[in-house]
Amino acid sequence: MYGVLPYFIAMTLSDMINSVALPTLYGIIVYWICNLRPTASAFFTFVLTLYLTISAAQSTGLFLSVLIPNTAVALMLAPLLTICLMIIGGFYMPFDLINPLLAWASWLSMARYGFSAFIINEFGGRSITCGESVDSTDECPLPGSSVIDSYGIYGVWTSVWLNVGMLVTIQICLRVSTYILLRRAK
Repeated sequence: MYGVLPYFIAMTLSDMINSVALPTLYGIIVYWICNLRPTASAFFTFVLTLYLTISAAQSTGLFLSVLIPNTAVALMLAPLLTICLMIIGGFYMPFDLINPLLAWASWLSMARYGFSAFIINEFGGRSITCGESVDSTDECPLPGSSVIDSYGIYGVWTSVWLNVGMLVTIQICLRVSTYILLRRAK
């Protein structure tokens, strides 16, 4: 009736409405409610990063669903793997505090690159003013680079665009791998 490529393209495009467009719309609203950096470049960088992070997460789910043909096993393993990728993605502990035996896996996590891009977008090149209850021995105003450093984001990884590029790379690799697996399963 139709080949794998038309099916794959149609599935990708149809999934984008619920899986990408609606969460991105939500992010656009939440950006202003949370009083994040009020500049056009920061806002559009946020929207792009959010879109790519959601899309990479969806690509991960799609890849796992094709990789693990048994539905019961896939429903057991996919959430476990996704949660592990989120934990080592920098949300819960700085990258430099992750156990060295697990640190390598954080480089595979789409959450790492999305989270890093969000942090750098918000705090990069910024000074954070202190409140009245701050002790005079504290550094005030706090440079945004200190916040970025506190998450263990150093070196070339302090570039928003490198992190965005990694999200694109993850998405392309997962989509191509999924397509190849679908072709073989045919």
